[in-house]
Amino acid sequence: MKVQTRLYLTNTLIFSIIFITMMLIIVGLYYHNSKQSTYNILKKTSYLTALFYLKEDEMNKAEFAKIKKQFEEEASNQFYQFYNDKNIVEFGIKTPAIKDDIINKIRSVGNLAFEDNGFYCYGIYYEDNQGNFVVVAKEKTDILFQKIQSLIIIVCIALLISILLAFILSRWIAKKAYEPFSKTIRQVNNITTENLNVQIESPQTKDELDDLINTFNNLLSRISETFVIQQNFVKYVSHEFKTPLAAMLGNLEVFSLKDRSPEEYQQVSNKLIIQIHQLEDILNTLMIISDLRVITDADTSFRIDELTWQIIEKISKSYPNSKILVNINITPNKVHLLSINADSTQILIALYNIIENAVKYSIGKTVDIGISEENGKLSVTITDKGIGIPLEQLKDISKPFYRANNTNIIQGSGIGLSIALRILEKNDINYQITSEVNQGTKVTLIF
Repeated sequence: MKVQTRLYLTNTLIFSIIFITMMLIIVGLYYHNSKQSTYNILKKTSYLTALFYLKEDEMNKAEFAKIKKQFEEEASNQFYQFYNDKNIVEFGIKTPAIKDDIINKIRSVGNLAFEDNGFYCYGIYYEDNQGNFVVVAKEKTDILFQKIQSLIIIVCIALLISILLAFILSRWIAKKAYEPFSKTIRQVNNITTENLNVQIESPQTKDELDDLINTFNNLLSRISETFVIQQNFVKYVSHEFKTPLAAMLGNLEVFSLKDRSPEEYQQVSNKLIIQIHQLEDILNTLMIISDLRVITDADTSFRIDELTWQIIEKISKSYPNSKILVNINITPNKVHLLSINADSTQILIALYNIIENAVKYSIGKTVDIGISEENGKLSVTITDKGIGIPLEQLKDISKPFYRANNTNIIQGSGIGLSIALRILEKNDINYQITSEVNQGTKVTLIF
């Protein structure tokens, strides 16, 4: 059963239960109040009847005329009985007679409301100079039951109409409430692997559906990003492996055309060793990417300044024309900030990639490295004066194999910075990257 159907059926059931409960309460209250009202009228009738039959000799004509008029208006159509001391009906209808024990109880308590033989009855004990009587006024219970029956019919009709209206309104409300879900489902069904870049339109309902759509859109973005990464990964691997493999194959094919001297064998071997190391570096890079997805427990204590000098030494060998200036601004009482507890190999890879990028894209210009204390934390900044990164592309630089469109003139794979940023995130190191085209880039790390 669909949620929409279940929603309006449940609402209809709940409203029906509420309506039925209210109707039963209304009928019950009406019956109780009507019965009480009947007894009150019978009480008044019993006293009025007693005055009319027993007090004529004690009143003047004017007073009795008033009593007679009131009796004719209110009590002449009622059933009433006067019981003498022998419990025999002396005035009024003879049957049905009331049992002696009830009459005696009325004499004992003074007045009593009760039901007897299909009548609502109210009896009073009335003392007079003509004798002491028990006066009982009666009304058939059928009269009240007819009223209740009419009320029940009206209530049942109103109940059926109310349930029908509740069903129609609940169905309409459920349809309106479910409309954003239906729209979202249609949009999701239109998503294919060819258009993962689409986003589900948010209904702006500010509720759980809105949260769900935003979460789903974030998931779509990550899936789309993964597809892009996979495509770039294939291009990267095919390109990076193809170059050394083609060179190795070419060298071997040329070398096999004729006999070679030992020196020539040595030269080819050296070339093959270099190319094999290139392949090994590529595999190591892929292993690093894979390893960063796994939580390791290889934290060691090391000094960030010593690690920085090691990196500069390595970069200087690869880039002999590089210019790197280091400024350490740490006071003696804050020297403990230089010691870091983390995976030194991962931090080495991250810092190496960031500093190498700064050197590579500076194209011979000076790179400044600052190590200082900021709000009680260690801060490392790497600033270059290179080609910079376009502002609109800055958000994508953390994606593996992504390169800005102004880097074509410089060789690279787009993998180094993404590895570095992933290492920083894994080791809870905050970073901020600011850049301006043709002005340079600044990377700030907070340990």
